[in-house]
Amino acid sequence: MSRASPPPVRAVDSPYEQFLATVGRQPTAAQCEQWADEHPGDPDQGRAPVHAGWLTARGKQHQGDDAKALELFTRATKLSGAAGRQAQVGVVATLYAQDRERDAEQAEQALREELTEQPDEAVPDLQVFDDMVDMLGEIGRSERALDWCLAALAHPAARENEGTVGGEAARLRRGLRISRALLRRDLGLEPTDDDLAAESEADAELREFGEELDRALSGLPSGRPVEVPEDTAAFDGIGLRWVREDFAAVRTRWPESTPSYGDDYTAYIQRLQTDARTYAEAGAARVHIVSATLAACEEFAVREGRDADNPDTRRAFSRHVVRAHPDESPAWPPPRNGPCWCDSGRKYKKCCGAPARN
Repeated sequence: MSRASPPPVRAVDSPYEQFLATVGRQPTAAQCEQWADEHPGDPDQGRAPVHAGWLTARGKQHQGDDAKALELFTRATKLSGAAGRQAQVGVVATLYAQDRERDAEQAEQALREELTEQPDEAVPDLQVFDDMVDMLGEIGRSERALDWCLAALAHPAARENEGTVGGEAARLRRGLRISRALLRRDLGLEPTDDDLAAESEADAELREFGEELDRALSGLPSGRPVEVPEDTAAFDGIGLRWVREDFAAVRTRWPESTPSYGDDYTAYIQRLQTDARTYAEAGAARVHIVSATLAACEEFAVREGRDADNPDTRRAFSRHVVRAHPDESPAWPPPRNGPCWCDSGRKYKKCCGAPARN
């Protein structure tokens, strides 16, 4: 089953954002849960258990621990505001995953009534509608997803932004219009003029993105080797992703990496996505993209008595992270509705998993 993403909170100076920055890579569910326990009353206290819930639900090669995830989501539903409602999305998703359809439908109806009868902040509410549309569509409940989509487009936050091109509400409205068109096609319904217009806009955006990506990649070699065993033994494909904040420092430390990495982070991320796909097509049992900081790699080199400037050390560091911190190097690709592996804050299907990037 697909998993919706944690609520997109942008307050980069909040204590929780500082905690995420300190972790340096994808946190574990236990770390998020512990942070919530240690920060009672913090505005982000609800966000942490919701984040932990999604990490738990999609862990262990995406099979997850639905019972534990449900416990975390239920705990967060007791909070008011956006976090509580995002937690309710998690409850609905997990109940469907447990084949508790009646309970899931009741929780779904309760959330709809709350959004309709007790509106909170316009944009966060619209985000909840959008997550419900994505989640229901991904588990094959297209009729229910379309119903949520139509309700979202009738929401005041969506109507107030008709005709606008900027802002989070306008972005969500554009995405919902595209979802409506796709869901109607899935259900065999005749597309409306608005559906056709939404699809045309989406095609134009993908073409524009593709052209931008082509420009970013134009200075790089057309291909680079990945490590694939010559025999038929099972192997894991592992890619090392330097976090955005360290990208410039890595290129300064190892200038010989520039021909492969490039000098543009978007192109660098695209290369890693291509490498991961190459591993998968070559028959890798598992593919991981390890997110790491320069400091963590250097600490590993000192601890192991290795030369950090040797590429073999960086490869050994990647293998170490996969073995020692499996929760921090999740399997690629992530769930389509899960957070993208590149830490952009967007869903995978709207980021590195988008058709224009593949």
